[in-house]
Amino acid sequence: MKTWLFIQATTFEAYCIYLLSGNDWVASTWSTLAAAHTIACLSCAAANWLLLPKTYRYPSAGPLIFLFSFQFLLPVVGMIGSSCALLLGLHFPKKQHHSHWQSSEPLQLPQSPGDLLTRSPFGSGALRDILVHSDDPGQRSLAVSAICHLPRQQSVPLLQLALKDLSDDVRLLAYAALEGIETQINELISSHKKMYKQDHQPETAFDIAQQYWELCYLGIAEGILRKHYLEQAEHYLNLSVRHQQQASNSLLLGRVLLAQQRAEEAVPYLTYAFEHGLRAKQVVPYLAEAAYRAHDYQKVREYIAFLPNQKGESVSQIKEHWL
Repeated sequence: MKTWLFIQATTFEAYCIYLLSGNDWVASTWSTLAAAHTIACLSCAAANWLLLPKTYRYPSAGPLIFLFSFQFLLPVVGMIGSSCALLLGLHFPKKQHHSHWQSSEPLQLPQSPGDLLTRSPFGSGALRDILVHSDDPGQRSLAVSAICHLPRQQSVPLLQLALKDLSDDVRLLAYAALEGIETQINELISSHKKMYKQDHQPETAFDIAQQYWELCYLGIAEGILRKHYLEQAEHYLNLSVRHQQQASNSLLLGRVLLAQQRAEEAVPYLTYAFEHGLRAKQVVPYLAEAAYRAHDYQKVREYIAFLPNQKGESVSQIKEHWL
């Protein structure tokens, strides 16, 4: 049956090609051509339908109409395409792999700063997940060792998280790392103070204030100790500003005053920094924060309007919220 239908379709389609090659075109020729092509398409569509897998045959109306329309609108090409490409693809589909996962070797945590910063896939987020979710104390200890090679701004919060670990070894390792960071900063403060006693340079006073501020900004100092460090940072920044006011020391002094909940006092210094060369992105968020704490929300919108439009950054999201 299938073979007979294919032979019939081939015969009628060949007759259509013969009619197309002739020169005697009359109305009867067009009607004969249309009838022969229709019979050829019906025969080929029926043969193709019989060759379809059983799951694709029913309901039969849809597949038959599709096959006939495809072959009728594309003479010759439609028949060859549906017979070869469509049917071969359905009967000989691409082999499916039954395994949906592939085993891989466990990744080793890096033990040197170069490995962590260049070739390692472990960032601060991955190391935090190890600290929180790993059941192996040895793995968590390795994570703390790797965290020590991160920049201070990223490493300190993770080390403080490690201080809450159930393992004594992990807690001691994290405490030693935090103690080392604090010792380095305090040694810098001590050396800068000795220099300031000798030269009384505003740059040296600014360096001392920066180190005090870093102790607070990183979250190493808390409570009364944080308050003391902020007071020391303010003291040395006032010395620096008194000798030579610049945009950099004015910005830092404004931030220190904001951290002490003294928003009104911070505004003049932040404004000076904004008007003397610093970019809006560096100063405007703190001016907006000062205005927000003063409940001057109209001023907040004015400051936020100065920020550049850069998609994907948190500052841009704040701008969209306010404006």
